Amino acid sequence: MKVKIQIPNNNIPERRYIIDVFFKEFLGIEYETEEANIDSYKIYFHNKTIEIKDAFFNQFQEPLSYLKKENIPERILILENQFTAEANIPVLYGDEKIEIAENIITCGIDIFASSFFMLTRWEEYVISEKDKHGRVPDHLQFSVIHNIQYRPIVNEYVEMLRSMVSFFGFEIENKHAYKPVITHDIDFFARYDKLQKVIKAFFGDIFKRQSIKKAFSTIKIYKLVRKGKEKDPYDTFDYLMDISESVGQKSCFYFIPTILGEPDAKYNISDKAVVRTMKKIKGRGHIVGIHGAYRSYKDAKLFKEELKRFPKEIKIEEGRQHFLRFENPVTWQIYEDAGIKTDSSIGFMSDAGFRSGTCYEYPVFNILTREKLKLIERHLIIMEQALAKKYPDKNDFNKKIIELKDTVEKYKGTFVILWHNNNFNVDEWEGYRDIYEKVVE
Repeated sequence: MKVKIQIPNNNIPERRYIIDVFFKEFLGIEYETEEANIDSYKIYFHNKTIEIKDAFFNQFQEPLSYLKKENIPERILILENQFTAEANIPVLYGDEKIEIAENIITCGIDIFASSFFMLTRWEEYVISEKDKHGRVPDHLQFSVIHNIQYRPIVNEYVEMLRSMVSFFGFEIENKHAYKPVITHDIDFFARYDKLQKVIKAFFGDIFKRQSIKKAFSTIKIYKLVRKGKEKDPYDTFDYLMDISESVGQKSCFYFIPTILGEPDAKYNISDKAVVRTMKKIKGRGHIVGIHGAYRSYKDAKLFKEELKRFPKEIKIEEGRQHFLRFENPVTWQIYEDAGIKTDSSIGFMSDAGFRSGTCYEYPVFNILTREKLKLIERHLIIMEQALAKKYPDKNDFNKKIIELKDTVEKYKGTFVILWHNNNFNVDEWEGYRDIYEKVVE
């Protein structure tokens, strides 16, 4: 099936990007576009037409003039109609008008501008308020404010359009397949590689955890680790690979490529034990990626230097920034220019869900150069640390994971979960190992 699409003749790069993502990447169908002096998107299927209202871009004739905080939607309409995959659908731009005639459906929801807003993250460019790590806090983001962070609304728009096409008798098969992606950010490589860490843990056991028994247990484990009789508590690499392999999956291990002495260095990327571990991961068929250091999210030169620090035989093609630091569009462009194929930095810092509104992988867009990049964003849906803070009760924690997994599976998306290697054999994460294993299963 090949469709013809007419688009309004302004903001062309932005419109062509979102049309391409919708039809090529998400729906998987061929299309051709033409520009016209119109105030809506017109999609032609033989003698049938779907008309989508242009409720946003026509207001901004000058390039990039839409990039202002006041253009973030102030409210959401919740609309029920026969084409939605859920009981209702949120409307960011547009209105509730849905008209059906013999050969035409007219839709008042601007699904293209709404999806462009979510996927490109342009709201994070225009919001000036940042936290101490230079990030736009979760509570200032549109989806959190309006309580739709657990809904992949871009996927809902895609399914709405698919349903409209089906109404006219043309079926578009969803050729996507549900895919779990298990990732591990290696913030800390070892707990007992330095005496200072042991002393800190020892006094933490006494004063913070108020347990002399645990304090002496810490010393005992340290001695066993030093003698090579027991693994370091953070050395969970074989365990993580074993669990993934047991269900036919690969784990992605993202290492911070720092050198001791740098401001944010917790381990040395060139240390023999670290290099040996990375080679073992690759040898077992798992993935080694970059966990860009704290300062490199907007420093192209530093990021490229970090890439060179990995062993030459390990090709780095994917990664995620430390602390999920992201500056739009700088970070994405740095990844693109460095030859990274997949980023997974877009996720919530204090919650879980769909920060970019989708569970599909998608090519990103540089909102300033107005170019579609080759870089693919693989949206991070769950980070165990953030979810545990949001849901401290283990049952609620597990329930939210299952809920989000089921949502992603419904839309045949990619379910990306992050679980740090150091959050297993420590008191704070006691009882979570079983949850992790069930999640992977």
